[in-house]
Amino acid sequence: MNKTCKRIAIVGPAPPFRGGIALFALHLGKELANAGHLPKFFNFKEQYPSFLFPGGDQFDELSDCGNIPMERVYTPYLPWTWPAAIKRIRDYQPDLVIFSYWLPFFAPSSGWIARALRKSRIVFLAHNIESHEKWPFAALLREYALAQADRIILLSQACFKDLNRFLPLKIASKGLQGFHPIYPPFDLPQKSQTDMRPTLLFFGLIKPYKGLDLLLKALSLVRKELPEIHLIISGAVYGSFEPYQEIIDTLDLSGNIELNLRYVNEKELGEFFLRSQLCVLPYKTATQSGVIANSYSYDIPVLATNVGGLSEYIIEEKTGYLVAPEQPQEMAGAILRHFKEQRLSAMQTEIKAYKDQYSWTKLAKLILEQC
Repeated sequence: MNKTCKRIAIVGPAPPFRGGIALFALHLGKELANAGHLPKFFNFKEQYPSFLFPGGDQFDELSDCGNIPMERVYTPYLPWTWPAAIKRIRDYQPDLVIFSYWLPFFAPSSGWIARALRKSRIVFLAHNIESHEKWPFAALLREYALAQADRIILLSQACFKDLNRFLPLKIASKGLQGFHPIYPPFDLPQKSQTDMRPTLLFFGLIKPYKGLDLLLKALSLVRKELPEIHLIISGAVYGSFEPYQEIIDTLDLSGNIELNLRYVNEKELGEFFLRSQLCVLPYKTATQSGVIANSYSYDIPVLATNVGGLSEYIIEEKTGYLVAPEQPQEMAGAILRHFKEQRLSAMQTEIKAYKDQYSWTKLAKLILEQC
């Protein structure tokens, strides 16, 4: 191995686990491998106990890590599995160890393992600092994990501000501003824009903070002026869909909605995005979002609420729209402008020019500079 080639341990979820964190790790690993380094995933055996994951199966058995080696070495909520992970990572003799941070639930295992690997350089990629849901002892757990880092790379300005607001200076001073790269398109269909109806897409795991209830109310307002409006709701439900179904029934929206209430793997993404002309993120809280990266990968503009770091990835009226949170009427107004003024083509041109700023190559280089 030449001196410029690094052994890199990526610790945390990777395929076959579902979700944005595993997908992010996979693309980062591929980029590091393409740059001539030796990444290896040290993956979970199990991610959550079932009672903490009401969204269904945690695995996508169709996904894998490609040519990047992977071992499933520990379960984050079972401390007696952590020593084996430390041994396997030490045996790999990494120059750099990368942990993902996004929930206090994983902080004890990440912090304990990272502390035992001090001979290697430790980088935490912080997808969130403050979690969307409440967790007991969240501040203490977060501080314990992030204190083990040599460097903390934040994926949005909002996260960077949260690091400095919620963590003591000795930890916050390790922060470095990064970004969430744009995903490459997956399995592009042969035909683009196959659904010619004015179509919106709500995509991703359905949780209360993501504001689907607000989008449904906005859809009812849009339909008054655009009766043919169509909304695709695609994603696994975290908990019960009943509250949303009640809104759909009360507002008589079923004829305007297509439900796909299941996990959608990366090989199916193209179908849903390319049937849509606008992806909507009506979130009540947020940091950054991989959904924006997915949408831009198919050159589809985004309508998002101005919360957290979402505004950092939207050039208003060029790559998308920003509206005030929890304001269905304002959301409806932006949707109507988009379709009535036929803005899709001009926005797609802007998105294509924008994507080069947020490449996986640039993020990988930023991380490697921490070795």
